[in-house]
Amino acid sequence: MNYKTKSTLLVFLLVILMVGIGVFTNYEEITGATTSKKIVCYENSDCDDGLKETEDICRNPGTEYSLCINRLR
Repeated sequence: MNYKTKSTLLVFLLVILMVGIGVFTNYEEITGATTSKKIVCYENSDCDDGLKETEDICRNPGTEYSLCINRLR
């Protein structure tokens, strides 16, 4: 098998894998920057990642749109 055939086969398999993951993923459990049905945080301390060099922020606290942001200071 030459290099071009191997590369084409690899790309094909990766596309099949990505499509399979997309079909069988339960999107209701995704959290973070996407909307979730669960309340992620109520205050900044709920977002503590344990790193001193990050600022831990709870956006939209206590709502289904809440999310944690941990940014470098």
